[in-house]
Amino acid sequence: MYARIATFEGGDAERLQRMTEEQRESGEMNAPSGMKRAMVLQGDRRLFITFFASRAPVEAAEQEFDKMGDEIPEEVRGRRVSVDVYEVVYDGEI
Repeated sequence: MYARIATFEGGDAERLQRMTEEQRESGEMNAPSGMKRAMVLQGDRRLFITFFASRAPVEAAEQEFDKMGDEIPEEVRGRRVSVDVYEVVYDGEI
């Protein structure tokens, strides 16, 4: 399993959450091909963590992520400051 972590600064977390909920309710939620699940962490920065079965679909999804970024105004999504990919070596509850 691989995790792609995109880090954003700024933006409007409430508007982003509303947009996401509206897309989910309308059935218009688009996810990049091969994405297994997603998680968003909010703090001083916002982390969008997406999970894929292997590295290849992570790389194949980059254009789709860029397109999604174009569809959400920067004042809502924030400014992307980094993208990193990690192999998940442990995922479980204790």
